[in-house]
Amino acid sequence: MKQRILNHVSILVVLSVLLTFIAASVVMYGKFNTYMKEGIRDEAEYVRNGIEEMGEEYLSTKLDSLTATRITLIDPQGNVLFDSLADAQELENHSDRTEFQEAVADGYGEEVRFSETLSKQTFYYALRLENGNILRMARSTDSVFLTLMSSFTLLGALMVIILILEFFLVQKQTKELIAPINELDLEHPLRNVCYEELRPLLVRLDQQNRQIVSQVEELKEAEAMRREFSANVSHELKTPLMSISGYAELMMNGMVRPEDVPDFSGRIYHEASRLTNLVSDIIQLSRLDEKKSDMPFEMVDIYELAEDIVAHLTHAAEKKRIALTLMGKPVAIRGVRHVLYEMFFNLADNAVRYTYEGGNVGIYVGVKEGRPFYCVQDNGIGIPKNEQSRIFERFYRVDKSHSRQTGGTGLGLSIVKHGAALHHAKINLESEPGKGTKMELVF
Repeated sequence: MKQRILNHVSILVVLSVLLTFIAASVVMYGKFNTYMKEGIRDEAEYVRNGIEEMGEEYLSTKLDSLTATRITLIDPQGNVLFDSLADAQELENHSDRTEFQEAVADGYGEEVRFSETLSKQTFYYALRLENGNILRMARSTDSVFLTLMSSFTLLGALMVIILILEFFLVQKQTKELIAPINELDLEHPLRNVCYEELRPLLVRLDQQNRQIVSQVEELKEAEAMRREFSANVSHELKTPLMSISGYAELMMNGMVRPEDVPDFSGRIYHEASRLTNLVSDIIQLSRLDEKKSDMPFEMVDIYELAEDIVAHLTHAAEKKRIALTLMGKPVAIRGVRHVLYEMFFNLADNAVRYTYEGGNVGIYVGVKEGRPFYCVQDNGIGIPKNEQSRIFERFYRVDKSHSRQTGGTGLGLSIVKHGAALHHAKINLESEPGKGTKMELVF
């Protein structure tokens, strides 16, 4: 960065000095030429007055070595009568000179002629006298190019001095410029914005820091959930496996009376069924976690699914003398049929499991404010306020002892949560301990 600033400043300094010098030289040279021409014109008037008063002898007697201007007197035919710098007889005829012709015709004439060999220019000014002769004044000056070239030594020395000063100043200023940047707090970049030009960059850096912090927190939470899930899965799988293994070992060793074999077989079947349901729920949850895009979305009548669920749970409800009812009308939504069934079934199954004997469970399907919904309402045990935010966690049960008296795998509501996310549905929960629970899915 320092080198780039130094390079850019050096280029700007060189260009600025060079262009300023050229512009100033051209302007000053133009001014000098203007004053020089005006001086020659005035001088020509003085000489003309002297000649007209004193005659041509004025040129040789009065002006000898008094002026650096070349004076030439020419007759109307172009012959040189007098020249202050050369022998008049040796000079050629000047009738073809532009300034002579203009003076003959208009009374005065002027011209600038350049000598590329000498890099000089000569200004000629001619006046017609009363006797018809032509008075010509001439003065030579360096060309603008030669004037510039003659000043390049001074310009070079000046530029070297400026570049040396610029080097030290850029070093100092760059150091002072970079110091606040090096002292930026990258963890909190917006606390002290040293330059407003850096604010967009620092805002993006702050946003990235927040995203990184958020991602780290999410990773920590995900890791904690993974560890908890692994521990819960191990615990949930271990219990039925130990029960199955224990009952089977007793039967294998003949330690079960013949009349108790059906009871032990029933327990093994019950634990195996629990194990099967648990594995099935874990697989279903894993698929929902992956959010596969190849899931078969189709138009599904959720009232039809509700009818199947009621038919499936009727026996369990009758065993507890629970009144299980379905109300509503056919409503079709676009979704994954088996995921919707799992979601609806888990809500209804939980309601039946956690409702007291002789209670009521109602399932409602319809459209509310233009949006399809599925609702399950019971008058069961209810959920305390401080537990409601956690009931969708995997293996979380309101009963802290993880009692399995009611059955279930502890993954039902987690499947409901992931299924709702897959279908962009909203879950509404209303519950009060001892009065019941109302859960609603709005699509």
